[in-house]
Amino acid sequence: MTQGLELRNITASYRETIALDDFNLTAACGEIHAIIGERRAGKSSIVSLLEGNMRLVKGKIILDGNPLTKLNPKTIAQAGIGVFHQAQKIIPTLLPWENIMAGRMPIGFNSRHMRPEIEESILELCNKWDLHPDLRLPLHRLTKIESTVIELGRALAFNPKILVLDEPSGRFTADEMQVLYSVLAERRNKNEAVLYAASNVDEVLRIADVLSIIKAGKIVETQPARSLDREDLVDLAYSFKESREELFSKNLRLLKYKKYNEEIASNLPLGTVFFDGEGKIYLSNQSAYDIVCTNPGTLPPQAKDDKAPEAARTMHPLTLEALQDGFGDTKLAHVMEAIQSGKPSKGKQWPTARGRFVDIMTYPFHDSLNQLFGTVLVLQDVTEERVTRDYLAKVERTSTIAQLATGIVHEVNNPLGIISNYVELLLMKTKDGYARERLEIIRNEIKRIHGSMLNLLSFSSVDSSTLNPHDIRLVIKESLILLEYEAERLGITLSADIPPGPVMIRMDPARIKQVLINLLMNALDAAGKSGSIVVKLRKQGNNSALLQVRDSGAGIPPERIGSLFTPFRSEKGGNGHAGLGLSICKHITEVHGGRIWCESEPGSTVFSIELPCEGPRQGKSQ
Repeated sequence: MTQGLELRNITASYRETIALDDFNLTAACGEIHAIIGERRAGKSSIVSLLEGNMRLVKGKIILDGNPLTKLNPKTIAQAGIGVFHQAQKIIPTLLPWENIMAGRMPIGFNSRHMRPEIEESILELCNKWDLHPDLRLPLHRLTKIESTVIELGRALAFNPKILVLDEPSGRFTADEMQVLYSVLAERRNKNEAVLYAASNVDEVLRIADVLSIIKAGKIVETQPARSLDREDLVDLAYSFKESREELFSKNLRLLKYKKYNEEIASNLPLGTVFFDGEGKIYLSNQSAYDIVCTNPGTLPPQAKDDKAPEAARTMHPLTLEALQDGFGDTKLAHVMEAIQSGKPSKGKQWPTARGRFVDIMTYPFHDSLNQLFGTVLVLQDVTEERVTRDYLAKVERTSTIAQLATGIVHEVNNPLGIISNYVELLLMKTKDGYARERLEIIRNEIKRIHGSMLNLLSFSSVDSSTLNPHDIRLVIKESLILLEYEAERLGITLSADIPPGPVMIRMDPARIKQVLINLLMNALDAAGKSGSIVVKLRKQGNNSALLQVRDSGAGIPPERIGSLFTPFRSEKGGNGHAGLGLSICKHITEVHGGRIWCESEPGSTVFSIELPCEGPRQGKSQ
């Protein structure tokens, strides 16, 4: 038995699709075994199988002579197979050493004592790229190359018997790849096996000892790398079925090279569009189509799941019309102007019609006479980066307000308490009616200031860890009872439309009641005499509850809707309103994992709160 990895008579499927059929492969210790083939040939399916993310229908995976029985990511890693993916596979909020350990140890195992050793190995690996990351920071705070090398460190952790790499050139620059090659050579010299899946002929000839060519989920040929030259390998790996005329034409080899070049473009991790010298698109990859033509998070499962076999994915060409729809006439005109100028250009965070943010770069290339031969348009989706940065900024603002609120309350409450005591003392001693009237006004104003201080403190007093399941219907009923008399006094009809059964929410009932009463008080101010207020509660199909407060007031002008939840901006006239109520409602709602928004038109204003439900997902809205 050959020591190393052996895949024997493997048939594996992804859902209902057979991805590998009667597949055989051997990767011996002390060699770098490269797998090359065209797109959807089955390269990534092999990686998914070796990570435990694909169903093994029949056959055996044998490592150092021992068949692997339980096939899941945890047991595969423990058996000694390390995998480095084509797409990023990290948890950005964890520290580097936590990413290395994630999913590797039994539940409850405390791995903190291993941290120094793990961090030492991370720094040793990073040093090969002349990197010096701050390991006290989570991965999303590190540079792209630092997080990529740390992800490689996860694959190399605990000295795996075989290292599996899936299209690594998509993760590194050309210079960084040279360092990776030296790391792989070290693994080979230590008599370890390396399985290297790639599409680039030059790449595998540079590093591999053995080459296997894969087509339609089967290995069709395996040869020593030294026995093949570039043209032979292209001919073997990228042969394909065409019409009889093309198969017998003298340009067959040229067609194969064209397919090979298209294959490289399709595997690039960034969106790539190739324009000819006349500014017409002649080639684009799937990444470009996804960036321009799909909404974030709405890709079909087979397109956004990088574990899906190549056969389950669909390619879509990108057109000028799609670029125009995605970026608009003005920005497309900028792109075409840059292409025609023959000069490089860059655009940062261009918004698309589908809600993405994209960095755009154009790179012209010229022929031997310095004539414009074509242009490469590169699209990089930075939506996640933009959303993350906006979220962190929002968290920082909220934290700043909370700290400010705590400080203000502390500094104001102390002298306020002293003043209040003296006012009460004077009220007890004075018999002058004029003086008592003025002192009563002072006491009432002190109470108002104290109320504002309590509102400020609400920014920092909600602890999400103490939330427990409660029936939100009880909170609604209690809130309505509290305001029933005030509504009757104002001649306003106050009613509720709530489901008959419990609607369980993980919450702090007092805080949700604070939000609801605030919205109801605003509605009482807006509804006016003989007006109406309706509180409505519904379960939704996405396992959430929708709570709405609707009033029959004059409505809110559209230009004011956007600033309703901004602190210290009040839409109410007169004194006594600090403009904190709705911002506090927003803060409390978000701590509960929900969201709040307002819709208004003349004669009707609705404040809506969506909160996640406890328990099983609801089938439809109730």
